[in-house]
Amino acid sequence: MTSSRKGISPIVAVIMLIAFTLVMAGMLAMFVTQLTENQQKSIENCIEARVMLKRGVFTADTNDPTKGNLTLTTYNYGKVPLRFQSLLSYSNETRHPAGLEIYPGTFDVGNGKIEMFTLYGVSNDLLEATIKSVKCDPPCYECTAAQDFLKYIDIKGLGYV
Repeated sequence: MTSSRKGISPIVAVIMLIAFTLVMAGMLAMFVTQLTENQQKSIENCIEARVMLKRGVFTADTNDPTKGNLTLTTYNYGKVPLRFQSLLSYSNETRHPAGLEIYPGTFDVGNGKIEMFTLYGVSNDLLEATIKSVKCDPPCYECTAAQDFLKYIDIKGLGYV
């Protein structure tokens, strides 16, 4: 008995490998192009991103003198709307692990706008309040360089009267 083995010819195999390679290269090129365009657009928008914490006012809670509310006046003097998150640094690491708290919730400030936001339940051992730009949907942008802070000495009710 003779067995005849049939398989794919070497020329067809080479052509199929070349076609597969070209398809994969095309898909990779599209992915890289799209990624680059998105990053370029984000960078172009964030070049003009600017923010300033103009004022901070701490108001003590009458029921619990160790806590209060912190009102931040934020000025977005850049050219793009931004969303911010607050980071609070504390001196008492017993009450606050590692002395840091990421305040839950975010707030938006349109370009060229001044907005006031109140953070509730802030401890009176606050050392520094920082705002930083976080991820959001366009036309809002995450611009990591858009951030500012106030030391406790610059916050009315904590450092100065």
